[in-house]
Amino acid sequence: MSILDKRIIVVTGKGGVGKSTVCAALGLFLAQQGRRTIIAETAGCTAIPPIFGGKARGYKPIPMRPRLHTMSITPEAAIEDYVVQQLHIQALYKLVFRNRVMGPFIEAVPGLHDAIQLGKVFDLERQKDDAKHTWDTIIVDAPATGHGLTMLDAPRAMMELTRAGPVYEGVKMVHNVLDDPDTTAVVLVTLPEVMPLRETIEFYERLGQGRDKVALCILNQVLPDPIFNQDEWDISKSALENHDHPGIAEGVQLVETWLHKVTQQMEAATTISEQLPVPCVQLTHQAHNSEDKPPIDTLANELGAALANGVAP
Repeated sequence: MSILDKRIIVVTGKGGVGKSTVCAALGLFLAQQGRRTIIAETAGCTAIPPIFGGKARGYKPIPMRPRLHTMSITPEAAIEDYVVQQLHIQALYKLVFRNRVMGPFIEAVPGLHDAIQLGKVFDLERQKDDAKHTWDTIIVDAPATGHGLTMLDAPRAMMELTRAGPVYEGVKMVHNVLDDPDTTAVVLVTLPEVMPLRETIEFYERLGQGRDKVALCILNQVLPDPIFNQDEWDISKSALENHDHPGIAEGVQLVETWLHKVTQQMEAATTISEQLPVPCVQLTHQAHNSEDKPPIDTLANELGAALANGVAP
C-alpha cells in the first residue's frame, strides 16, 4: 500500500527542520489528488494557516484550499470534546472537570494529554458524512521527535495505567488504529545537518516495533548542486583571490560555504540510506524572506512528483 493511501500520516522531526511546512506541502498535494485532507496540529500549535495566508484559528476545522482543511488540537479542547461526547451535557463537563480539585488531577495523569489528542485524531478517522468518511487523509503535525515519541506511546501507556474500564477500552481503540501499519504511517523530517540527522536516527531506533510504520524520510532544505566541479572552482577561486575588492572576498566565502553544505548534504543522504531502511525524498531549499509565506505550491509539486514517481511505497 502506498503512503498516499494511508488514512493517518504522522509527521515528526527535530524542532526547526520545517516539519509544519512539510505537512502543508503533503496536505496540499493530497488535496490536489482529490483526497479530502485535514492537517491536525497538536499542542495548540497554529503554524499551518499562515503558510496558506490564513489566520491562526482553533479547534474547529477551517478550509485552506479545496479539499484541504486544518485544525489545532489542544489537550483541554480534546478532553472537553471527548467528555461531552460521552456525557452529552456540556454543563456537566464544566461542573465536574473545571474545578480546583479535578483540574490539577487531570494535569497530573501521565500521558493523558497526549492520549486524548490522539483520541481526537482517531475521532477524525472514523468521522463520516452520509456513510462516507469525512476525511480521506488525516495528517498529524506531531510534536518534535522527543515529545513525538512520548505522544505515539501515550495510548499504550494509558492502557497499562488503567488496565480495564471505559478509558482503557477507549485508548485501546486509539492504539489499535495508530499501531496498524496499513492505516497509519510515520514520516520523519530532517535537515542535512549533524544534529537533526542524529536525532532522527535515534528517534527511529527508539521506535522499536513501531519502526514498521515509518514510510518515508524527508531531507528538507537541500541546496542545489553547483554547475561546476571542484577543479573548476579551484581555478576560479585562485584568480578571484588576486583581487582585493571586499565584495569579491565575500562572494568567494559564500561559494565556499555553499560547497561545504553540498558536501554535507551528500554525506547526510548516504547516512540516511545506510541507517534508515526507508525511502528518502529531498526537498530543495526555497529562498524567501522570513516575513513571506513559504512557496508552498512549489514544495507540494516537488514532493508530489517524488511520491508519484514511486519514491515511497
